[in-house]
Amino acid sequence: MPRINSISLWQVDDHVWKPVNPTKININGVENAFFTSVAINTHRGCVRIDLEPSKEFYKLLTRGFKPTSHAKIKLDRRGRRAIFHLSLEKDVEIYRPRNIKPVDINGNSVATLYEAFAAILETDLAETTLGYSYRKRGVLEEKWIRWQRG
Repeated sequence: MPRINSISLWQVDDHVWKPVNPTKININGVENAFFTSVAINTHRGCVRIDLEPSKEFYKLLTRGFKPTSHAKIKLDRRGRRAIFHLSLEKDVEIYRPRNIKPVDINGNSVATLYEAFAAILETDLAETTLGYSYRKRGVLEEKWIRWQRG
């Protein structure tokens, strides 16, 4: 039976880990909890892990993301380190666009809705474009025939 000893992954909830000495910081009007170490409960007691946050973590904090209670811990035995993956969340506002006008473009007409009335503009573009395509096809066929004759 194969065994993998190099990496293991645990999903932990907030009752298994907690931040050590969290400080509240206010970034761009958003209050966040900031911490650089966590305590993880194990069967032998509590283990403290110091974190080294990346630049991306700080960027996300300044953009209004907040740490959640869900995390993943990855034990890398070859590198002799523990990797702590922290989930972030952000409250977003739903964007509701206004003044959108639906437009339907067909071969011979353009239709739009203005307030409660539908406006249809007859263009007859289909005949113009079809006539152009037929003419172009005829010219190319003539060139192809001349090229084949040599």
